[in-house]
Amino acid sequence: MKILEGAVALITGASSGIGEAAARSLAKRKALIILTARRKDRLDALAEEIRVMGNGAEALVIPGDLNAPGELDRIAREALAWKGRVDVLVNNAGIGKTRLLETLDPETEILPQINLDLTVPILLTRALLPAMLERHSGCVINIASVAGLVTLPAFSVYSAAKYGLRGFNDALRRELRGQGIDVCLVCPGVVRTEFGDHSTRISGWEDSITQRIALPAEALGECIADVARRPRRCVVIPWYYGLPVFLTNAVPAFTDWVVELIYTRSVRKRTAG
Repeated sequence: MKILEGAVALITGASSGIGEAAARSLAKRKALIILTARRKDRLDALAEEIRVMGNGAEALVIPGDLNAPGELDRIAREALAWKGRVDVLVNNAGIGKTRLLETLDPETEILPQINLDLTVPILLTRALLPAMLERHSGCVINIASVAGLVTLPAFSVYSAAKYGLRGFNDALRRELRGQGIDVCLVCPGVVRTEFGDHSTRISGWEDSITQRIALPAEALGECIADVARRPRRCVVIPWYYGLPVFLTNAVPAFTDWVVELIYTRSVRKRTAG
């Protein structure tokens, strides 16, 4: 079990949603928080909120666009320069364009999504890893998705990135075994964040259902802080999403039939209409 008081945590996508909630949860445990995202005004407001907690937590704002060339190296340099180390990296920033593949634009919707959801976590981890190896200490928490364990139609590109992130996470965890660095995967189901506003998914009956079962971002923030304190290989939240994951692996043909019956047909019908 790790002590978070005084630990330096870098959180990507910290201006809203899961990243913002994770920053608050880690700050409550007296961590020193580095916030990065594009919206500086939101980061500044969150940093001030952390500073006035009065428990010793501190915050540094490093605004930047993770998809822009050269930004990852700059963010990593500034993060390491603040306290001389990064103890916890939370790779949270991501986007989702969940529509049928033939409707997605390659340049504006497919490539940027794969870059932010998969390439950016790999490269940012790579930039911070040498310093962690030097200290024989660190924790990398990759925020994936249940869609990285089991997927649905219209999630092809998003799931490809999250499945890739899962593969990166598992390989890196084994690569770093015995080096004092923990590599953890958090796979949330539906969460109430701004993510859905930008996902451009096909709306329909499933929207009202998913919103009823969606977790508040605060629950994910607490989960991330708990994983940083007590690292684990993979956490699926909420726990009941383990059932579709199990069915996908145990009886894939049956799962295909169920998805076709209750989901794929309605998606195709609405698209055709």
